Amino acid sequence: GDTIVISVLPQELGYPTSPDEVIEPTDTVSMVQANDRLYLFREADASRPNWVVKNVTTGGITVASTTATVNLTGHGFPAGARVRIEGSTVAAFDGVEYDIQTVAGNGNSFTITVPSGTATDATTSGRTIRRVKAPLYWDGVTTAFVRSPAGVPAGMSATFKTMRSTPWGTYVNNRLVLPDGKNNVLISDILDANTYDPYWQSFRAGAGSNDFVVAVHPWVENSFLVFCRKSIWLAEVNQFASVDGASTAIDTALSKLTLLTDEVGCAARRSIATAGQFVYFLSDSGVYRLDSRLDLKLRGDTKPLSDPIANQLDDLNATLVKNSVGLWYSNRYYLAVPLAGADNNNGVFIYNALNEQWETRDIYGFGVDDFVVATRANERRLFVSNKAGRLMLLDEIEEGDQSPDVEADVITPVAGRIVTRRYGMGSMSAKRFVRSLADVVLPNTGSVTVKAITINPDATITLVPGQTNTSGLAEDYTLKQPIRQKAHYCELEFLTTANRPEIRNVSIEAAGPSLPPTETRNAA
Repeated sequence: GDTIVISVLPQELGYPTSPDEVIEPTDTVSMVQANDRLYLFREADASRPNWVVKNVTTGGITVASTTATVNLTGHGFPAGARVRIEGSTVAAFDGVEYDIQTVAGNGNSFTITVPSGTATDATTSGRTIRRVKAPLYWDGVTTAFVRSPAGVPAGMSATFKTMRSTPWGTYVNNRLVLPDGKNNVLISDILDANTYDPYWQSFRAGAGSNDFVVAVHPWVENSFLVFCRKSIWLAEVNQFASVDGASTAIDTALSKLTLLTDEVGCAARRSIATAGQFVYFLSDSGVYRLDSRLDLKLRGDTKPLSDPIANQLDDLNATLVKNSVGLWYSNRYYLAVPLAGADNNNGVFIYNALNEQWETRDIYGFGVDDFVVATRANERRLFVSNKAGRLMLLDEIEEGDQSPDVEADVITPVAGRIVTRRYGMGSMSAKRFVRSLADVVLPNTGSVTVKAITINPDATITLVPGQTNTSGLAEDYTLKQPIRQKAHYCELEFLTTANRPEIRNVSIEAAGPSLPPTETRNAA
């Protein structure tokens, strides 16, 4: 799965065992809290044996009162398993999921409970059945997860559906929004996560195209963003209340689905993050940012936000990039991605919204499967968690790292390198670079080396071989060193090998050429 949950319960929550449906490594799993319940979605890998799509066999589906017998030779499903029936002209057998009541016919058929009046469907062509894993929920009171109800919602017509097996869901405006196949999206009744009307409370994005829904993300004024793999849509869902105010329905006449762009799509559902008027997400072309103006209409830039670091995002693991995860925290957009050759999210890129620059790339020796913001020591802090059960606190140790395998801190100096801009003094001609000046703060045991790099002629000059502070306290240093080199351009390089020096100010002095020659009366 791809969801990390940090539990503070006095005991583990129970898990349904009849039938036994453990979460396999290849399943797609996520969690969402809605209507005072914690929902656990589990989408089984359809390529695993006994979980593949099967066709109804001779006899079709026969109905007697409220019991339907489904003929499926050698199905191998146990009693209690949940199955999804699709492709029928009978509404109760078109996209509805049921729990198997009994296994009959020597394992060649099974029975399910259907609404009274459901018609028999003896046709086998196009009628498919697949075993699925039912959504689970915890109500916050009991000590175990339970399965969400199956079949047709009680008291509703056969065209309604209960919550289907799905890999993810989004809670928007007191409604649970679920993907329903490749291009469809279902919207639940308000404050009722288990009732869905596929006719009046659903929509289809990119139907008929080589595209599919990746994520649904809340936006403003009863709207939400629909991120597909190759496009982005805006769904505006208008609602109206009944006369007595007891119920709320979707106004289909005013609701609409608008295409924002078909130039980019979303590559990873969990990379989407909202920060004020911006929406960040990872696409095949890098990180993009949607921007809303005063009219709240979203606009996207043709150039990726990650264009300055495009070379570092070009070699992501294409197979695992869908597992990338993003988070907005402390004026920064954190993005964990699988770098080339990695089998997990081992690289973390951080975009700083204050200076509008990508400020760092960190590579970890463990997978970053999720970011978690929690309170520690009366302060909101950022944690990293993964499927191995590790919980790591970021930005805690300045001198090095803490190994996930030992309790003691492992002081591993992190070498830093800063290269200034290339100084040309407003001229492309040669000039004499006189000296460099740097104002730095060195913490105790901090060390810094300063070099001058000249261009045309090319040379590297060590100005400060290694200034180390051994005073026991943080100290200010003014590093003023001669360069004495003639060149066209010069840049400074700062190397840190211990602790975290602070570079406050940098400058270079240079002497230009003599006065430029004046024109004569014979100048051409």
